[in-house]
Amino acid sequence: MFYFLHFLANFLLLSFHSANGRFSSLSIEEDLQLEKELKSLNKPPLKTIKTQYGDIYDCVDIYEQPALDNPLLEHHKIQTSPSFGTKSTVSSIPTPNKTLSHSLKIGATLRDACPRGTVPIRRTSKEELLRAKTSFTQQFQPSYSTKDVGPPKSAIFFAGISAASRNATTYYGAGGYVSVYNPNVSLGQFSASVISIEGGPVEQFSTIRVGWMVNINQFGDAQTRLYTIWGQAVNGVMHGCYNTYCSGFVQLNPQIALGMVLEPISIIRGPQYYVKLEVQLDKSSGNWWLLYGETDTPVGYWSSSLFTSINSGADVLRWGGMAYSSTPELPTMGNGLTDDFFGCHFRRVALKYEAGSSLNGTLDAPLAVAQTGCYKIGDNSYKGDFWGYSFWFGGNGGDAKQCT
Repeated sequence: MFYFLHFLANFLLLSFHSANGRFSSLSIEEDLQLEKELKSLNKPPLKTIKTQYGDIYDCVDIYEQPALDNPLLEHHKIQTSPSFGTKSTVSSIPTPNKTLSHSLKIGATLRDACPRGTVPIRRTSKEELLRAKTSFTQQFQPSYSTKDVGPPKSAIFFAGISAASRNATTYYGAGGYVSVYNPNVSLGQFSASVISIEGGPVEQFSTIRVGWMVNINQFGDAQTRLYTIWGQAVNGVMHGCYNTYCSGFVQLNPQIALGMVLEPISIIRGPQYYVKLEVQLDKSSGNWWLLYGETDTPVGYWSSSLFTSINSGADVLRWGGMAYSSTPELPTMGNGLTDDFFGCHFRRVALKYEAGSSLNGTLDAPLAVAQTGCYKIGDNSYKGDFWGYSFWFGGNGGDAKQCT
């Protein structure tokens, strides 16, 4: 029987009012610690970029970036490029249909790149940092079981596919194209796509997740944004964060920034726009690299020193959608449709291990499906060069009681 790690557990997003209430009740010690973390995150910039969406990115010296303040990276030497080059797990295939060929332009949000030798770090306020810390802490309580099969028994709802370990299979990468949508969410809700790298027992669970997300509480607007999460359990307590809300992710690209707005947005029954993402292990260093776009451009990496259970590879990979609501009504996942032709979808889903690097119908990769009463997936199969291994995911949400 395929085993599952619970995808996410015990996540409660605060509304702005509850977040502000928590902020006002900080003790002196907590407030001083928060100020210390803010100083570490908001480094003196050599240049500042304000996007058309109101985001502020500081161009920080690459060797002064927040990641290097992590004690686990105290003696870290920055790896300027992956040893595997930019040969991707997910190969680019031309499409005869231009309505399906558009990919997001690199740096779609930033109007100009940071100067050479600097990297873009999103400027963080005290309130935003507090919301990010609270969200992460509650999201990654390790109350899942490695024996559970099926949808998570938590406030997070996941619909997608998983590749689990068989005969000690070790995975070195996961990627794919996902159509970019802007699902309707309210305060206290989020909706996202996700590619997940996972490994280890509950006490030492390690994970990296990437995708697009709409999360008003976290980002302050309803834009579709690039996001990442990394987490590492120490004696069952999770450490880590979204994007660059803590020290950890080593940013290298001067133009592709975590948290940036992704555009254009796909249109149901119209043009489809994709973001191509991949997370791949550099076996020589143990670092996990984030690759972006058609050219598999390296954005940066998570150092091997952050993790205990995925340094040599992952046990489980996942692709799909996830949604959450603090109210009885759940938000839309994907574009809301559960449709073989017009649903939000992943295409050219790919994984990497010793035997190969794609899901072409011949690799011995044990795949399993997870879905709920209101969020579904379907049509998961190999469909030729353009589509590769693909599937749709989504749903309209609705009554949370009907969704479990």
